[in-house]
Amino acid sequence: MGRYIIRRSLWALVTIFIIIVVTYLIAYAVPSNPARIIAGSHATPSTIHEIDRALGLYKPIYVRLYDYLSQLLLHGNMGFDYIMHQPVSKMVLAAAPYTLYLAIASVCAELIIAVPVGIISAIKQYSFLDNSLRVLTIIGVSMPTYWTGSLMLLIFGFLIPLFPLGGVSLAGVVLPALSVGITGSAYYTRLLRSSMLEVMRMDYVRTARAKGLSPGRVLFRHVVRNALVPVVTYMGLDLGNLMGGLVITETIFSWTGLGLLLNHALGNVDGALIMGITLFSASAIVIMNVLVDIVYAFLDPRISYS
Repeated sequence: MGRYIIRRSLWALVTIFIIIVVTYLIAYAVPSNPARIIAGSHATPSTIHEIDRALGLYKPIYVRLYDYLSQLLLHGNMGFDYIMHQPVSKMVLAAAPYTLYLAIASVCAELIIAVPVGIISAIKQYSFLDNSLRVLTIIGVSMPTYWTGSLMLLIFGFLIPLFPLGGVSLAGVVLPALSVGITGSAYYTRLLRSSMLEVMRMDYVRTARAKGLSPGRVLFRHVVRNALVPVVTYMGLDLGNLMGGLVITETIFSWTGLGLLLNHALGNVDGALIMGITLFSASAIVIMNVLVDIVYAFLDPRISYS
């Protein structure tokens, strides 16, 4: 197990390094002049030239990449954002807690919706209720997050003003979390249903029933408990993905997290900030993947890693 953790950790570092290099090349291969953006549209050629010299933009891209990696690996420096006039790491770390808060709230919303629906659907397999719930999950998967968010904002923020239209607050997290949760819960529902149906066919479940245990005890102690293992696994991956994939939701609800910050960075062609957010988000996803693999081994003793 220890060797597996070390091997997965090393591969995670390699993956993050590749992401840094590829993202840097893409961010700075865009046909735009950062010096022109910083100086403004009315800047003189001499001013733009001075900014190019000050930022080292005249150097070949491989030299700039080497300088960036040196600062990042040796000093943890993600660079300085000359458009926002702040260190990139400060901006990313200031926005990350809000994205984490929204990501956790979204996963909770997904589970609150999906767990009871998945259990009912598995118990009532092939019934009218099961078929209806399966149709609803297909509809849920098909609904884009921006459409769900806009609809909920219109209904519960404007027509029936139960929640604020935007901003970071305890009440303000409800609508964005639900907009993500409605779509994401469909995946959890289908996963839990199929997992429960598989567990119900296991010998130990039939043995528990033959011993005379109550249906409720068999269901929750033997079926649901073991069927939740793949759900917990997906939950870890989902949380990591949400840390880097809430751009649309945060933009719709004016949630000041990494997604909204990335939206502004893309609009300004802000290479330094794009790099910082991408690095943080990619690291979160890779780390959550490693943690899920490790936790899965403890949740299911049948799995062994060589």
